[in-house]
Amino acid sequence: MTKACFGVRAALVQQALAEKFPSTPGSLLELARRLHAGELSPWEASEESLKRIRRSNETLNCFVATGGAVTERHARALERSMDGERPLLWGVPVSMKDLASTQGMPTTFSSRAFAGHVPTKDAPLAAAMKAAGMVIVGKTNTPEFGILPTTESELNGICRNPWSLDWSAGGSSGGAAASVAAGLTAVAQGSDGAGSIRIPASCCGVFGVVLPHGRVPTSERVAVGRGPQDGVFGRSVADVLYYLTGMNAISERELDLALEVACSGRPESVVLSCTPPIDCFVDPACEEAAHRAAELLGVSGCQISERKFEWASESIMNDMMLLRSVIPVSFGDPAPELLDRSTRNALRLSEQLCALELQRTHLRLHGYAQRILTLFAEDEVLLTPVVARPGVRHGWITEPSDPVEVFRRAAEFAPFAAFVNLAGLCAVSVPLGWSSDGLPIGVQLASRPGKLASLLGLSARLERLAPWAHRMPTNHFG
Repeated sequence: MTKACFGVRAALVQQALAEKFPSTPGSLLELARRLHAGELSPWEASEESLKRIRRSNETLNCFVATGGAVTERHARALERSMDGERPLLWGVPVSMKDLASTQGMPTTFSSRAFAGHVPTKDAPLAAAMKAAGMVIVGKTNTPEFGILPTTESELNGICRNPWSLDWSAGGSSGGAAASVAAGLTAVAQGSDGAGSIRIPASCCGVFGVVLPHGRVPTSERVAVGRGPQDGVFGRSVADVLYYLTGMNAISERELDLALEVACSGRPESVVLSCTPPIDCFVDPACEEAAHRAAELLGVSGCQISERKFEWASESIMNDMMLLRSVIPVSFGDPAPELLDRSTRNALRLSEQLCALELQRTHLRLHGYAQRILTLFAEDEVLLTPVVARPGVRHGWITEPSDPVEVFRRAAEFAPFAAFVNLAGLCAVSVPLGWSSDGLPIGVQLASRPGKLASLLGLSARLERLAPWAHRMPTNHFG
């Protein structure tokens, strides 16, 4: 795609992507084409999505609220007010994770402390998504304050995996990933503080991207540590590229580069490591998925090297637990009796520590982040599993009353995720593997922020070599 046609007309962007990638039923590209061709209005597209949400929600519980009249008013306004050229994402229905305030729409943070809370203004990202032409149809399920890697809370209940209802959809953006997997929305917004996009993308068999800081407007909340990184879920890489283009989250040069990497034998340097940064078991199926990705990339021209990273730390588990246990404070420090048991127990444990220890924790984690950056070169892409086991059953992580055991189970489920956020990297989860139980398994590609385009291009290259978007879960409503 040439620089001249970037972002000028949606049809040209769609054409550039369609020339490189096969058509996917129910894709964002197809939906955007229909909207721009006048075959579908913004409200009709949103209404179709809302109907699928209503049909599916008793089974999956992906959504904790839908927009109703708020959604219809916004969609109708788009139909009336768009003079001249329409933005790429004009009229596209999208979901918002229930951690981001959305004007006129319930936003509970999956906590009983905020039951019935309806914001009077949009979070910066919600406002940017609307400005890009999208219609927010509802809020997706998440664990309380997005703390855990599974999506279940006392207020909003369990989000179920469309591939198998007995297994978790992952977390904390579990509702968003399950929504895309089940065909309720073509794309979904998510956020990621320690794996919260990549984990559910792996569990639900969709493509997930964690953007570098600064690509989209940041959260309005006071952050813990570096703070969460926003991102998106899609069924295909092409859909995600289109979304990121429409959100101005990637530049014209980056889109061109991603397409070049996707469709050429450009020899990117990829480092494979299946050694987790904590002492835990890694399921052979998760390792096998990562090795398969390495083989495919090697065949496509990449330079593959395998390393056993020395990145273990005696303090990392306790340090990460302390940071995560105080997250409720950034949501207004709600009364402990209004919190879920696991959140409340962790918060009480943190109360035993002094401010000096919290500062020491920040310093140790900063040092660990700097250590991560020495493990691979600026121009290298890191390839690992996303999770150490393909999935977990509902309630397994939150079953113990001891908050240390809860966090240990969470960390051992997804040990390969948090280092990305600590070091300020960007990352993707690419669905390439399958467990003996028929659950999808993702592989992680991570890089420094400046290599986001290469990361997206390598993901597209993997999709061309081992397509996944045609696979539909048992519970699909598209």
